[in-house]
Amino acid sequence: MARIVALIQKQTFISLVRQVTTAHLARLWLLFRLASRTGLVLCLSMALGACASLDAWQREKLYRPSRFADPSQWQQLLAQRPELEAIMLPAGDPGEQVQVLVWPAVAGQTSPVRVLYLHGTYRHAWQNLAKAAPMQQAGMDVYLLDYRGWGASSPRLPDEASIHADAWTAWQALQPAPGTPAVRWVVYGHSMGSGVAVKLAERLAGSRATCALVLESALTSFPDVAQAAAGWLGQLLARTGKDRMASIDRIAAVDPPVWFFHGSQDDTVPMALGRRLYEQAPEPKHWFDWPLGHSNLQTDPTGTYAKVWRDIEALCRQSLPR
Repeated sequence: MARIVALIQKQTFISLVRQVTTAHLARLWLLFRLASRTGLVLCLSMALGACASLDAWQREKLYRPSRFADPSQWQQLLAQRPELEAIMLPAGDPGEQVQVLVWPAVAGQTSPVRVLYLHGTYRHAWQNLAKAAPMQQAGMDVYLLDYRGWGASSPRLPDEASIHADAWTAWQALQPAPGTPAVRWVVYGHSMGSGVAVKLAERLAGSRATCALVLESALTSFPDVAQAAAGWLGQLLARTGKDRMASIDRIAAVDPPVWFFHGSQDDTVPMALGRRLYEQAPEPKHWFDWPLGHSNLQTDPTGTYAKVWRDIEALCRQSLPR
């Protein structure tokens, strides 16, 4: 037990909480010090996992949702970008909504090839426009969803269930009405959003509803990411929460083709996790990696990233009914 306590105190604990506030760090450090004196470190970790307040704290630190505190700020941004449109959709409890930011390939027109963009933690849809640009420039209309808790969607401390529910709500609402021209959909997820995309694709399997699943900086599961960052203690504490985002358990059931994009310098989701997910995906599948990081693959100076998006658009367009 002394060796475990020393490991917690000297190595793993600091790296695990390096992104939390000073107040939370002090509180958790005190709890672990007190527990170590009574030989109950592991018991304390498990007991804390059952505590509702800790669960809320974990979700706040896990998802870090960013939103517009002042609705007028959102309206001002929209006024600066008249080519963008914001649509609100009922979601969750009565009175709650999610917002979808629509970026057409050509202003005032609609493309038959569309992307449902499922972002990761922290940044809201507006902050993801730079990542969406190669998709829009490839000729696809891009629909960027803000889950409840992000952007101008209803305020909420999100959890895995609410995020998946919001993606399903948006998917259903964005489908064209019967009798209108056919469209083809790309489901795209970045980082945490890759888990949302895989869950949605699993739900749509067999329906021929999509032409491509694209996963960027994809993770196998939250506990795997925590273990990569902080070893066995990271995985242990991740498992005290109920959110898993376990794409590794679902990827085999999705409809191909599937594209995987990853940065070899990604220090948030190691490329090895993305590669492990790729290995479990059905054929046909495609892997691309660049010497870049977690959220900047769109800056690829070679033009390969943009070309892959043009190739995806062309493939989806070819699959439209004649």
